[in-house]
Amino acid sequence: MTISQNEKWIQIAELDEQDRIHFTPDFQELMGDLGWEAKAFVGHLLGLWYDPFEHLLDYGSGEATCTRDQPGEFERNDLSDPQDVVEYWAVTWSKNNNSHQPSHDAGLGMNLSVEWYRDVLRAKLVSLRLPKRLLMEYREKYDAEMIRIDALVEEMNARKGKN
Repeated sequence: MTISQNEKWIQIAELDEQDRIHFTPDFQELMGDLGWEAKAFVGHLLGLWYDPFEHLLDYGSGEATCTRDQPGEFERNDLSDPQDVVEYWAVTWSKNNNSHQPSHDAGLGMNLSVEWYRDVLRAKLVSLRLPKRLLMEYREKYDAEMIRIDALVEEMNARKGKN
């Protein structure tokens, strides 16, 4: 089935009154009990645009606070907390011209600021939405995989007990 405007769509993230990025209530309701895995999933979706975006919400590096307007309170936060993007790619892109090698580190070569590139990343995050059925299918496959892994671990533990 191809996507359709007639499907129910889920907005992944939105801006609040203070322009902080939050995962939407609909997304949290459907995916919230996955915790970090839900953030990793969103990172994967963004990574479909460009591979390093997979770690767009990965704050463990300590490199998420390059610009002054980010409060830097994003390390290992919950889905219900404000979100923001790491911006070490924005720093790289702001310094490099459009013919830089490797090409994934190339900027536009127009002396655009770190803040400009970072806000493009933020805009990508708040513009992301998917049909609900795709999120539900992911959820079903994720849950089935966790059950399979738990069964394998149980089986391995049982074998160890017999030895």
